Amino acid sequence: MPLKRMMIVLLAGLLSACGTGNQTNGNGEVVKKENPIDHPKQSEIAASVHPSIEIKEENNSTIINYKVKNISGSPLKLSFPSGLQADYIVYDEQGNKVKQYSEEVMSTQAITEMTFDNHQEIQNSFTITDLYNGTYTIEVFLTAKEEQARVVMDLKVEKSLFSKATGIFTGQIDPHSIEVDIKGEKVAFQLKEEAIQQLPFLKEGSEISFVYTENEIQKSIEKFLLE
Repeated sequence: MPLKRMMIVLLAGLLSACGTGNQTNGNGEVVKKENPIDHPKQSEIAASVHPSIEIKEENNSTIINYKVKNISGSPLKLSFPSGLQADYIVYDEQGNKVKQYSEEVMSTQAITEMTFDNHQEIQNSFTITDLYNGTYTIEVFLTAKEEQARVVMDLKVEKSLFSKATGIFTGQIDPHSIEVDIKGEKVAFQLKEEAIQQLPFLKEGSEISFVYTENEIQKSIEKFLLE
């Protein structure tokens, strides 16, 4: 066979072997190479539950309705480390944790288990009364070992009894009240019990932030936001 023709035949054979995506092992057996598209990516795996939250303000409170639906097509076994089935964490605009439900409520320590049937919904409702007006992020999740079903959502509080303010601490008027310079205006505030306990940590002339309530008679500081 002419040399030129032999080279063309060899080249065609090599290209044909490369196109199959297969290899041979030492025994001359064909070994199929796995194609990445044969396996679904993690993001393509169907979710087994569908979580959702609804937020509304009512009677100076923020109400969180949290639902989780089983969409797996079969029952799921869930085990909870305590009597608390769901939990939430609230973060401020800087990402600092403001409060967590499980840190404020009592719950049994006994492990509980349940069968979460297909199309069944788990519902939990939380009422938050002590957030001051502002913007937050809330994260709600199940406490189950097998499935947390986390949902993260922006939370805007506009109808709370509590407000946040920042000013210069100019001095103490009496054991139960202080004066704060807010944008050049001297304002007197009564102190609630928690604020009184925090008072020794404040320095005159320093900038302070605090949560307060207001009525027709007076303004009262509930607590100082200490770093």
